[in-house]
Amino acid sequence: MVVRLTLPGEPSPFTATLAVQIDATSPIDRVRRHILENPCGDLCLTALASVVGVSPRHLSRLFRAELGISPTAYVECARIDIARRLLEECSLPIKAISHAVGFGSTATLRRAFQRRIGVSPMDYRLRFQAAGSPEVGKD
Repeated sequence: MVVRLTLPGEPSPFTATLAVQIDATSPIDRVRRHILENPCGDLCLTALASVVGVSPRHLSRLFRAELGISPTAYVECARIDIARRLLEECSLPIKAISHAVGFGSTATLRRAFQRRIGVSPMDYRLRFQAAGSPEVGKD
């Protein structure tokens, strides 16, 4: 038996599925594209269901059948994935990032990061900016 341990702050395997090219032909793909293009928009279950013209209950069933998670969990993972990229690539304040990706507050972003990634957004930024910085390791 092989068990792969994920270290705190290491990208989850799920986030790779968010970045996969989305073919917007199926209802789930259209909803996924909508989420990724509008992370700070109204992404409640009712609003997402209206994107593809199905009931909220049916959309939940479709998500569970195709992706194995709820639409709400997918929205949170998508927002975290976008926030991760922003933390790695820019120097925007955490508060600005939390609003840009739809969390609304730094506390909400921090709780989501802790739950899904195992570190705070600031710790994540420090690890990945230090890892990518050419000055690290120089005297």
